[in-house]
Amino acid sequence: MRRHHPARAAAAAALLLLGGCGPAVEAPGGAAPKAAAGPAGRPAPLAPAREPSAAETRLLERAEQVLISRCMDGRGFPYAVTEVPDTGARSFPYGVDDVEWARAHGYGGREERAAAKAREADPNQRYFRGLSASGRAAARTALMGSAPVGLSATAPTGMTVTASSEGCTADAERTLYGDLATWFRVKVVTMNLRPVRETRVHEDRQYADAVGQWAACMRAAGRPYADPDASRQAAARFGESMPPAEADAAEAELAVVEATCASGTALARVSKALDHTYGEQLRARHQEEIALRWRLQNGALPTARQACEEHGCGEHGSEEADQAPNPRPSGGSHA
Repeated sequence: MRRHHPARAAAAAALLLLGGCGPAVEAPGGAAPKAAAGPAGRPAPLAPAREPSAAETRLLERAEQVLISRCMDGRGFPYAVTEVPDTGARSFPYGVDDVEWARAHGYGGREERAAAKAREADPNQRYFRGLSASGRAAARTALMGSAPVGLSATAPTGMTVTASSEGCTADAERTLYGDLATWFRVKVVTMNLRPVRETRVHEDRQYADAVGQWAACMRAAGRPYADPDASRQAAARFGESMPPAEADAAEAELAVVEATCASGTALARVSKALDHTYGEQLRARHQEEIALRWRLQNGALPTARQACEEHGCGEHGSEEADQAPNPRPSGGSHA
């Protein structure tokens, strides 16, 4: 069972072959964002700091793919506008605690296989795999620039992430968000709040005590695993010695026991409470970056709608993107 971050998911299929951002040692700059140009070159008014809806987020991701495709085509490389299909996978970073979901999905092994199959069938993956070594290098440069320099931001995890300010990915994001350096900084910060939050929960003494109760329940059920990671690793090994159908059945059986023990002890309750507490702390600490990301995303929506309409995907994005924003305060990759 893996953890998923949806932003730029479709572009990631090509990046798996071509490489990506790399760690560095510089701290990010703190320059104020530049507003995207409005009519007659005048600065556009600052967009509202509200969380974009799920449909608006999909529109922005789709528009970025459209812009990347145009740019790559202009540089002599075909690039398909794709979206990663929704496999129905869920993330349980503190242990599976939904018995019904566990009974139907186990730890998500089928969903992971479906995602891997979709990545394998991705047209951009197939195209890049078919290129010569020199062709792949040229395509990588066109997509991502010649080297991960020009953009730098330090994530809340402490790692400094770098990327190129050149290439079609950078051009697409610059077209959408205007100030590429600021967009890169707030994206790196907000997309890395979740791993910080989950690490803090795992390191909390209350979580450790709850895991102890869970482990005692598991031992009583004949599943002597010290923590949810151990049971998840055991489930992953089923596929090494069993056919897929048998492995899925065994995985679901173990996941049901795990979820029953999580919901029957303090683990599920304590995990949710700690996750909320640390999430609120991180949102408060990084509220400026979160609000600025939302402003940049909302400001990019007119450009995204136009790109999708010109490409022919407006019927899937523009109308949906006019829906009300999500009621949740700041979930997903933000915190």
